[in-house]
Amino acid sequence: MRTIISIISLLFLFTVDMLAQSGVTIEAPSPDPTLIVRGPEKEITYLNQSDWEGKSEGLFLFTSSYGKTVKSNKLNYVGIVVDGKQKVLATINGSVTKGQRPAFNQSLDLTIPEGGFVLVASDDSYDKKGFKKFVAESFRKDDLIKLRNNGEVTDLQKIEDLLGKEAAPFLAIDGDILKTVRTSRELIRGSIANYSKAQKLSLIAKSGNKFFPVKCDKKGNISSNITLSPGTNYIDLYLLDNGVEIQKVPMAIYYKAGQKEQSEIVMWVEQFPNATKLTTDEAVEEMVLNGKKAGFTSIGFDVKGPEGFVSYRKNNLSATPYLTKTVNPKKKVTDNGFDLLESILTYAHKHGMKVYTSFNFFTEGNITAGDYAILNQYKDWEEIVQRPEDKGKLLRVRDSQHGQDAAAGKKIALAFVNPSNKEVQDFQLKRVEEVLQNYPIDGVVLDRCRYDNLYADFSPVTRNAFADYLSARGKKLENFPNDAFLIDANGSLVKGQYYMDWIYFRSLTIKEFTDRVRSLVNQYRQSKNPDLKLAAYVGSWYEVYYQNGVNWASNDFSYDKRLSFPESEIYSEEYNSTSYLNNLDFLMIGTYYKTGKEVNRYITLGNILTNGKLPLIGSMSLPDLKPEEQSEVFKASLDNSSGLMIFDHCYIKWQEFIENMKDAMKDRKSN
Repeated sequence: MRTIISIISLLFLFTVDMLAQSGVTIEAPSPDPTLIVRGPEKEITYLNQSDWEGKSEGLFLFTSSYGKTVKSNKLNYVGIVVDGKQKVLATINGSVTKGQRPAFNQSLDLTIPEGGFVLVASDDSYDKKGFKKFVAESFRKDDLIKLRNNGEVTDLQKIEDLLGKEAAPFLAIDGDILKTVRTSRELIRGSIANYSKAQKLSLIAKSGNKFFPVKCDKKGNISSNITLSPGTNYIDLYLLDNGVEIQKVPMAIYYKAGQKEQSEIVMWVEQFPNATKLTTDEAVEEMVLNGKKAGFTSIGFDVKGPEGFVSYRKNNLSATPYLTKTVNPKKKVTDNGFDLLESILTYAHKHGMKVYTSFNFFTEGNITAGDYAILNQYKDWEEIVQRPEDKGKLLRVRDSQHGQDAAAGKKIALAFVNPSNKEVQDFQLKRVEEVLQNYPIDGVVLDRCRYDNLYADFSPVTRNAFADYLSARGKKLENFPNDAFLIDANGSLVKGQYYMDWIYFRSLTIKEFTDRVRSLVNQYRQSKNPDLKLAAYVGSWYEVYYQNGVNWASNDFSYDKRLSFPESEIYSEEYNSTSYLNNLDFLMIGTYYKTGKEVNRYITLGNILTNGKLPLIGSMSLPDLKPEEQSEVFKASLDNSSGLMIFDHCYIKWQEFIENMKDAMKDRKSN
């Protein structure tokens, strides 16, 4: 997996005179968070501007401080409505198909939601100025957005504070309000901005069911020790004026105590980017020795890449083509009979490193490159999608507008196959078993063991499986796909009567497939290697991961409203029953962020979700990090998770990387 949705409002204290100079941006969803870390961003130009229609261009953000509605009779604006959970409720003059100019047939009459905002874009040139184009083509209904200030995720309250209209007191906490710690006492520090002794301000904290006062000095500084219980501690700080609450700051602190650790530092080796370099035993051993010197304990190696080719020769069960059969000239490797997996195992084990073999389970081709190992032989396996740009048509992914754009080189896209298809599942398991049979591996990693996105799969096979799922629960499928959801002529998603069942059904499908992988691993654990492990590599953005049909949280995770997940109704007992966490020995989550603070935030969320049931490892994407950012984020993962995974070997500059790893190891918290 290869970001990124903010789920808890964060408190930052900053002061500027004009919003246009503040570096405040709005971030749209990434077009594919597994490939692109951050979504497109654009700076917000004005906040609650009363004469906004007199301005020629910009992004205008309106909160309840502006009024109840934003109105204009003109048809030349683009707008979105965003609620307090940063979810898009509605769009005005949006583009149904990316790259196409909107019809501009809607005027503005937008209600500003409580705790949310309206964003309006204006300019006099759709293609050249880009304000309207950005909003029209980057946001759809139900998307999740992020607000950032100078790159840091922030919240609406802090953006309003930029105006400095009122000198009202507010509480600012030092550090993060979502974090992992390894001691039972945590010192909370902060200050009350605009503090005045003349005001009757007080501060109380709630931890569990207990309330207690928090002392404040003459300058408004606060400092309080909180006693923590192992696991998740939800703490609320209340700022009161004359006994009346004026602000509530929720915190979530995960106390990592007495939990099973697996101190792993994993070097990921993706298939094709490395195969062109690792063509001899000498090259492989050099990689292993460099990894050993840098502190890596294991290698995560793609033995089945997203195009469907394999990195091993002994393919007696699946007969899948070896990676040298690629037709992509950028990835072409001369076939000299070399068995890459065999060589990596030989030298990794020689030098005391483990090898976890990763399978890109439900991808079988690169649409952009036209590269398919086996998919053209099994075209009925290809996922059937219902995507916004196709306006409700059910199409093979390669026939969809998304697929055609990829084939034309306009975007990167992989060809997923249908996880509901038992033939697909059986074929994937053949690949796993032939590796387990023929190679002394240390574990199997689930990668891309999911649906492509929310818009798949709508094949007849899935229809029948969904009907069976509903029937077992006393329900009847009446209209497919409408009973799940329908994409209408405007590209909007209309939820059906069984939408929630659809979400649960897809997640259960993936869970039951991992049951089969776990059973297979257990067979070889008994017969060959008692330490054989099963792991998964997933995105850390759990709050939208239901769209991929994966529930990697613990089956006893209890949702708390402080987490502010946008679709909170999903996290029920039935959804808990679709968790696949109990099938795993450890979990790697993609924490592809640029600061230790943000890495810790998402590792903390992972710790809360998994409830300490298994080792959790933060995973960093080197292409998205500047050299000077590396040691900080490495240390955050080493301190707050059970290790570190680095994506990917091909991006490592060894001397620089080793120095950054040494810095990360200094003064780190004890495991």
